[in-house]
Amino acid sequence: MDMGVPGRANHLPAKKGPANLSKLILEFFKPAIILSPEALLFTFKDENHSSIDTEYWSADKHLVPRSPGTWLFFTGFQIQVRHLFLSHSATDILCFCHYSPAWLKQSESIAFATLGLVVSTDQIHYLKSLFLNAKVHTVFDDGIIGRVTDCKIALWMKGKDAEFKLTGDCMLVLYNKKRFSIPLEEFSLSRFEKTVSLRSGIRTHKPKEGFNSYHDFFVCSE
Repeated sequence: MDMGVPGRANHLPAKKGPANLSKLILEFFKPAIILSPEALLFTFKDENHSSIDTEYWSADKHLVPRSPGTWLFFTGFQIQVRHLFLSHSATDILCFCHYSPAWLKQSESIAFATLGLVVSTDQIHYLKSLFLNAKVHTVFDDGIIGRVTDCKIALWMKGKDAEFKLTGDCMLVLYNKKRFSIPLEEFSLSRFEKTVSLRSGIRTHKPKEGFNSYHDFFVCSE
C-alpha cells in the first residue's frame, strides 16, 4: 500500500532557504543539484536515468513531486556504499547533512536517495539492487506518515509487507495474518519491530525539538 505525505507542498514564511546552507553542503551536493537565482532544483529520474520530475526549494516555497522516480547521489562505486540515506525530499537530505556534516567525511561510502511524496516497493527494490552492501538510514518526517514509511521500507527490504490503519489513538497493524495494536504515542519503527518480531537493521533519524521534518527544523531554527 503506497502512502503519500499530504501537505509537503509548503508555502513557508521567507526565513531561511538554500542560501543559508553551509558552503560545505552546497559544494558536496553541487553535482546533483541545479542552481537557479532563487532556488535549488533536484531532478528525479527513472531506472533508465531519464528525467521525469523536479523538486523545487526556495526561501518561501518547497514543492516535492509525487513521482515513481528518485533523486540519487553518491560519489563512489556502488559496491563501496555502506550507508544509504532515504527521504521523501532532497531538501530534507541537505538539511539533515547541514546538522550532521560528519557523514560527508565518508564521501565514497555514502549514498542519498529521495523518493518523493509516495514511496513504492519498486523504488526500494531498485535501490536495494544498486547498493547490496549498504545499511539503510531513513530521514522521513516525524509524523505518523513518516513513521509508517519507516516501517514499510523495513518490510520491503525483507520482501515482506503489512497494512497499517489508524484506529482512534492506536495504529492497527495487519501482518503475517495477525493483528497488532500499538498506541500512537509509542508508534515507531523500533516499537513496530519489537511487536512483530522483525529485525531490519534500519536506523531512523528524526529532527529534534518537536519539528516534523529536517526542512522545518532548518527553516525555523535560529
